[in-house]
Amino acid sequence: MNKRKLWFKIVAIILALLFLGSLGLTIITSLISSVRASEELDELQEQQQANKEERESLEAQRNDLAAQKSALMSTIAALDSSIETIQAEKEAYDQMIRLTEMELENLGEQINLLNQQIDYKRIEYDAAVEEEEKQWDIFKLKFRAMEERGDISYFEILFDDLTGFGDLLTRMDMIDEIVAEDAGIIATMEKAKQEVVLAQQALYDAKEECEAKEQVQRDKQAELEQLIREATARIAELEDEKAAQEASAAELQDKIAALEKQIKLEREEDARIAARIEELERLELLKNAGVTATGTYLWPSADSYYVTSTYGMRLHPILGYTRMHYGIDIGASYGTKIYASDGGVVITSEESYSYGNYVMIAHGNGRYTLYAHMSVRSVSVDDVVSQGDVIGYVGATGYATGPHIHFEIYENDERVDPLQYFS
Repeated sequence: MNKRKLWFKIVAIILALLFLGSLGLTIITSLISSVRASEELDELQEQQQANKEERESLEAQRNDLAAQKSALMSTIAALDSSIETIQAEKEAYDQMIRLTEMELENLGEQINLLNQQIDYKRIEYDAAVEEEEKQWDIFKLKFRAMEERGDISYFEILFDDLTGFGDLLTRMDMIDEIVAEDAGIIATMEKAKQEVVLAQQALYDAKEECEAKEQVQRDKQAELEQLIREATARIAELEDEKAAQEASAAELQDKIAALEKQIKLEREEDARIAARIEELERLELLKNAGVTATGTYLWPSADSYYVTSTYGMRLHPILGYTRMHYGIDIGASYGTKIYASDGGVVITSEESYSYGNYVMIAHGNGRYTLYAHMSVRSVSVDDVVSQGDVIGYVGATGYATGPHIHFEIYENDERVDPLQYFS
């Protein structure tokens, strides 16, 4: 509604000024241009606000995705830790199985040795039995003669054909010797057999003990193998889960990258809009101050027209290597005045290590001028100046071998050769 009223006023002014001739036409053109600039400024500011809200939304989405990714990376790190722990347990189980296998091998060797010893004892037992039978045969031979004559007894041996008491004593001694010898042989054979049986039993007991230990070790080995299978399965599950989480993290990273790219484009658009808004605000500032850029350039010094260095590649007098010189150097006396080459708004008034004290003026429509190496700056940022106003004084600050004005001109935001605008 405000714009419509504004247009009505413009139309009224146009009708009123139609009778003023060429001057009226110039004023009308200026007014229309001003209204259009104002409308463009409003539209750009609205677009800038919309872009800001959109960028903030995108940044919020990006931050949310980044938080999700961070959580996923923490989960992945925890999974890695779990996998490492289980892997270490599995390796410990493997080591225990190797020890168990060594123990089983040792027990197997012991059982084999015991079996050999049992076989040896069986041979000894058979030998003892054979010896017993041999001694029994000897014993039978002693009495075979007497048995062939019929039943005899110790009484018959003692008294048959007895010649006297001395003969009786002799026969009694003989019988004692036979009995003693037989008893000794029998006792020796029985003892030998008993020792063999006891030794054999001890070997059987030792073998049973080894076999029991062997079974315990085999049970332990089976248990460890089961634990390894479970650990392997768990590691596989965790690896699958980790792969899924990594895939999700990669997907989030792709989304974050896409948002970053979009945010970058939004920021570039914001920068373009901000630059245009700044340009339009400068034009408004110039219009409100009653100052306009002429579109032409005034030589910045009234005291010197001597150009000591032109625009283009040159050997830098201080740095000592060839580089681009983006302006011209005007030799002038220390402290002489420097003039604004055209009307505009001061956008820079500061000191740098290379330019020294310098001033930059915006003239609108991508046009700027820059003045460097001043001894003193006499304007500040946002000051509105007219063509020919004093903006500072010649000096040799920054990279300078003597007092001079370093002068630059920008057209369409690009530095150009200033001498093309002067005869």
